[in-house]
Amino acid sequence: MRIGHVTYGYRPTLGGAETYLVELIRVLAEAGHTQRVYQRSTGDAGPDILRVPTCRRLSPGMQFWSLAATLPLRWPWLAREDLLIVHYPLYALPVLWHPRMIGLSHGVTWDDRPGSRAARLKKRLARIAFARSRAYVANDTFFLREMGLNAPPGQGAFQQVAPGRWFIPNCVDTEWFVPTPGQDELRALNAVLVPRNLYRNRGIHLAIAAFPRVLEAYPETHLVIVGGEGDPGYGEEVRRQVANSGVQHRVRFLGSVPWREMRAVYSAARVTVIPSICGEGTSLSALESMACGTPVVATAVGGLPDLPAWLAEPNPDALSEAILCVLARRDEVARAQQAEVRESYHLGRWAAAWRQVVKEVIE
Repeated sequence: MRIGHVTYGYRPTLGGAETYLVELIRVLAEAGHTQRVYQRSTGDAGPDILRVPTCRRLSPGMQFWSLAATLPLRWPWLAREDLLIVHYPLYALPVLWHPRMIGLSHGVTWDDRPGSRAARLKKRLARIAFARSRAYVANDTFFLREMGLNAPPGQGAFQQVAPGRWFIPNCVDTEWFVPTPGQDELRALNAVLVPRNLYRNRGIHLAIAAFPRVLEAYPETHLVIVGGEGDPGYGEEVRRQVANSGVQHRVRFLGSVPWREMRAVYSAARVTVIPSICGEGTSLSALESMACGTPVVATAVGGLPDLPAWLAEPNPDALSEAILCVLARRDEVARAQQAEVRESYHLGRWAAAWRQVVKEVIE
């Protein structure tokens, strides 16, 4: 069967959404399907990629939106696909005519400014895509609740929660993400790790604001931020915040690290912090860290309550308190989180759920 994936980004692989697609393509290829990816023209080229025109002069945010407007230019190719898997509700709208289309959400994108006109529009468009798609997969229960379903956090994972509507959280390669000796230089820093690309919704500024209190209790620690530049303006903002924090000698920006090298980074850290303020699904970074035996503190936003992370409200005081609690019980928390992730969030379970979704749609 020919399967087309419609998404904003696939290559280069920059974050969790791209990694998700890489794994999904692998799983479906093992089932014998041929696949093609439709992504923005500012991404990489390749024999398995058909690029959709996007204007390079637009900001990344506007490029994301504009892809929905230019997607009809690829209708002749999309019509030849036996099945479409469409990442993000926005991109489902131009292809609702396709008889076999699975929509996929990587998290809510309208919780940055609740109640604003833009937020109401994004949510309305998502509800249209959700209602009219042949099938829909959400990777967190927050999205399902926003779509009007009764989906308590953490419940119904890997199951059909309503006709044609599935909750399949992110999962981790538990054969690769295992405890390792870790990077010696990073281990020497006693790192409070923030593995986030530099976007405002990833909340790096919250982690920076929370860190002085952690440093006061654990003076040997460093705040280590690993991730690409993302939004250059926000990157400059958080660097100014560090410069004015009084703890700049204890903060490191390591930049982007290849995905396959991240297990050594997680394994070397004392604790991993996922300080997102909005726009978050079931974070791959959180799952990878827990699988490596490094405990995770996460803010209680988006899909993060679906995971076995130690949760905190998204403010500096609550975040610092949670980090201190976890550091005081590090080994106990790490063992419990690692055991749950390795039992419940492994790729085998995720792959089986996706194969079932595809089977039901094509039948």
